[in-house]
Amino acid sequence: MFLDDETLQDIENSLVTSALQSHDWDKAVAKIATSTGARGVVAIPLKGRVPGLPMSASLEAVADGYFRDGWSKNDYRVRGVPKLLKTGMFVDQDYATPEAMRSEAFYADYLRSHGFQWSAGLMVQAGDDAWVMMMQRTIQQGPYTLDEQIALRRLIAPLNRAAQLAHSLGEARLTGIADALETVRNPSVLLDRTGRVLRVSSGAERLFGPDLTVRLGELVVPSDAQATARLRAHITGAIWSNPQAVSLASAPIVIRREAKRPLTLRVQPLRKAGLEYFDGCRAILTITDLDDSRELAGDILKTLYGLTPREAELCHSLLAGHSTGECADRLGISIHTTRTHLKKIFVKTDTASQTELMIVLSRNFGL
Repeated sequence: MFLDDETLQDIENSLVTSALQSHDWDKAVAKIATSTGARGVVAIPLKGRVPGLPMSASLEAVADGYFRDGWSKNDYRVRGVPKLLKTGMFVDQDYATPEAMRSEAFYADYLRSHGFQWSAGLMVQAGDDAWVMMMQRTIQQGPYTLDEQIALRRLIAPLNRAAQLAHSLGEARLTGIADALETVRNPSVLLDRTGRVLRVSSGAERLFGPDLTVRLGELVVPSDAQATARLRAHITGAIWSNPQAVSLASAPIVIRREAKRPLTLRVQPLRKAGLEYFDGCRAILTITDLDDSRELAGDILKTLYGLTPREAELCHSLLAGHSTGECADRLGISIHTTRTHLKKIFVKTDTASQTELMIVLSRNFGL
């Protein structure tokens, strides 16, 4: 392994490209893995967790159970975090003895069952968030030597520059989403990966008071602890569940109000890929005031974008916070037909994802 100037520049260029175009992430991590003699690369947050992890495809099997099966809470490598925070890097030899690697469940039962054992972690800062970029090696590849560790340190600066760029781009997207949401009929709140509030539209602020408010960064129902618990479960379920999954947590939350019709709250997750994980926003929560409910006029969508009546219905359902599967049920069509409609809508509205579509439609919502 040898990380010369040309290789480092090539890696940084690939990361910058993937920050701008998330579908290039696989190419970027492949370059990192090849250059560092790793079988795969994965980024893990130092605090909390994320829905999925930015990683090489080669690590998907081992990463699949990292959070699901509780290995994140029993990751023996956490013993290397103090050195990581101090020096920007750790390797297994810094904290794990040969005996520990033979007997500790994380190594013996988790990593070794997938053919992995050795790793090196590099510190990555993205705004106020801290991650460790893990270069994972198989049992046969062996540990990172002292010379390899010296070379790996040269990768810390390019990684952090790319992460900061991704974070800055995420902040710009967040501002754009927030600006667009100001025109949305339903007042909206932007949430991070822990469900904490990032931005609140002016329409949502007007609804805050004794029935709904933000306390210590979290949406709460001041007078109803059970409603707060349901809201928290709904937010968690939306951010963390499979987008195709259907559960009780996916149902809208109803907030009762004295002398007024209720508020309904619903969360729409924003799916991420590659370096997009390093930006902040994970979901949009929309609030419907049933005292002021109107419908999005389908003829406007047909006029502006040439949508068919069924495509306009699908857009309205998506803006109401329903998942693709729920839209199919509401419209009485198959999930395959729904996705076909969605692809045609992307073309007509010149968008490339459901998130972009929501922003574009939001700008014309209620016109």
